[in-house]
Amino acid sequence: MIRRAAAILATALILTGGCTPAAPSGSSSGTSPRPSATTPSATPASGSTAAPSANADADAAIEVVASGLSTPVGLVAPPDGSGRLFVVEQTGRIWILRDGAINPQPFLDVSDRMVTLDPSYDERGLLGLAFDPDFASNGRFFVYYGAPVRDGGAAGSDHTDTLSELYVRADEPDRADPSSERHVLRFEQPQPNHSGGALGFGPDGYLYLGTGDGGGTGDASPGHSAQGNAQDRSKLNGKILRLDVSGDGAGDDAYAIPRDNPFADGRGGRPEIYAYGFRNPWRLSWEPGGDRRLLVSDVGYGRYEEIDAVESGGNYGWRVREGAHCLSVEFPLVDVDGCDLVDDRDQRLIDPVVEYTHKAVGIAVVGGHVYRGGAIPTLGGQYVFADFTRDFTGAPEGHGTMLRAEPQADEGATWPWRRLVLRDGPLDRFVTGMGEDAVGELFVLTRTEFGPVGQTGEVLKLIAPR
Repeated sequence: MIRRAAAILATALILTGGCTPAAPSGSSSGTSPRPSATTPSATPASGSTAAPSANADADAAIEVVASGLSTPVGLVAPPDGSGRLFVVEQTGRIWILRDGAINPQPFLDVSDRMVTLDPSYDERGLLGLAFDPDFASNGRFFVYYGAPVRDGGAAGSDHTDTLSELYVRADEPDRADPSSERHVLRFEQPQPNHSGGALGFGPDGYLYLGTGDGGGTGDASPGHSAQGNAQDRSKLNGKILRLDVSGDGAGDDAYAIPRDNPFADGRGGRPEIYAYGFRNPWRLSWEPGGDRRLLVSDVGYGRYEEIDAVESGGNYGWRVREGAHCLSVEFPLVDVDGCDLVDDRDQRLIDPVVEYTHKAVGIAVVGGHVYRGGAIPTLGGQYVFADFTRDFTGAPEGHGTMLRAEPQADEGATWPWRRLVLRDGPLDRFVTGMGEDAVGELFVLTRTEFGPVGQTGEVLKLIAPR
């Protein structure tokens, strides 16, 4: 069982997915269009992955709105009223989807600035995209990707996690200017897995970034602190970071520290840290109303997946716990009688608001959004999210799961959750991400290949079941 668990864990490390190993199509300047044979295509709105069925209990249906992608991992709507959707491929390209069509040329291509991806499986690549709240006037946006180890990087590192600022071309709003890249924050990662990737601007105007624990196994491999990187507040790995990028400073580390960050002014940790104790925070979002809580999906280890409602200074337990359960890193499938539920700051470890087991659902949580759209009224106010795929033996096959949870107002309350039933049956695809458009309708990013090969990526839209 332990050997089998190790194979499962290698998958649950994720979430990312495919990055096509096909030959590059032009430089990072994006001056050459992608070959027509592999250009992503839009699918008519009436398209779906299966024939309609008479499932009276369905919560939603899906339609395919774009296909022919490599490995889509993110979909973001810019705050500019344009109606465009930006689809992030882990391979390093960002495509614009507008009015049911994908532009023939990428908005941005940073593939030649990234590490070379492993075609059998990889968790590095282009993982995050966020638009400045004033994007409509300043054309500024941010990306997060894995670059080769920089000069002077820590010996033995696998890659350098890189947060960069870029701008749109002044004369071509559908194309970014790759020469405008400025590194905002860079830090080394010892292993190729667990880079995180959650990225977005909060209601407070600050930029939030979720970083993985540095990879390896159990946050205990070479290059990890004795207590694990996620619990080491002197490191940026395994954290939610909060940065003030409103200034115009030059050079690297071009950000300021918000005054109310919990460890600002040297108060017991790196000042960039907003919260800690995460394994692989893949996606984040904020509630659209009320307290505007920050919701983070943290990919699990041996048995449990979790969603956290993250607060300033909170410790979410990894690697002391997995979800709300004490953990033995060496034997992750064995129950542990007890563990220290208070950290070295005398702060209690915070339980997730949603937790499920690999046996019950799947092996890697994909964060979602609180639904605020109008197409599916029965989902209003529900947190809609997903899982990458079910447990498997032998060759991996895509069997993603859609889920829904009911947010609770009380702090610390567990949110009831259940499967989101699709009209045409389960998704026989890997689910690698979710996104929402400007009016709150939800999209699901999928593929059929386990590794970064082929052009099987699709963008699906959740629609009313009938």
